[in-house]
Amino acid sequence: MTRVERSSEKSDHESVGCNRSSFTSGDVGMDGSCSSSWAVGSTMPSDSPRLKAPGCLGSTIGAAVYNSTPSSVERPKEQGNDGIDLPQKVLFSPERLVLKWTQVHRIGAGLQNMGNTCFLNSALQCLTYTPPLANYMLTQEHSKTCHEPGFCMMCTMQNHIIQVFANSGKVIKPTGVLSELKKIAEHFRYGSQEDAHEFLRYTVDAMQKSCLPGTK
Repeated sequence: MTRVERSSEKSDHESVGCNRSSFTSGDVGMDGSCSSSWAVGSTMPSDSPRLKAPGCLGSTIGAAVYNSTPSSVERPKEQGNDGIDLPQKVLFSPERLVLKWTQVHRIGAGLQNMGNTCFLNSALQCLTYTPPLANYMLTQEHSKTCHEPGFCMMCTMQNHIIQVFANSGKVIKPTGVLSELKKIAEHFRYGSQEDAHEFLRYTVDAMQKSCLPGTK
């Protein structure tokens, strides 16, 4: 029997500065497999991330060492408008938007409950006392350029807001909006208690549709 001594040359991993850690209990399995930990550099801190490789890596060429910080990937620069096409029609220019009241108004009229219409009244009051919307409606600018022969939620809302501020200290019936309830949303029923937030969403949506050309 001939005894062969291991060459003093460094293994592939040792030549690149990789040190194999000592095995701990349980490293060697029943089938003879084992797990090992590899660390880059001889002075690597104990809390540094290590690659846990299944099986005995030994001096396997091509073993990967993963960095804890992912490599940076260059991303294309975002466009000024976030890649969204410009609108075909601007409903209201941002330069004209005034967030505060343009003139002082007395508190407008209250709204009478016409029978489970508190959901409608509360939503209308929120819209009426939204300064940018009220400023625009009180100028009656929309009705001067509106060519809608049928139902127009913008015209309906404009008439309501004008009526509210024209009857300060009084109570009025929101019949103008209530009469168009089925056109705002087909499933709304007069006399039934509906959801205020749902009514608000359908009302704003109907107002937007009144400003868009065509039916689509």
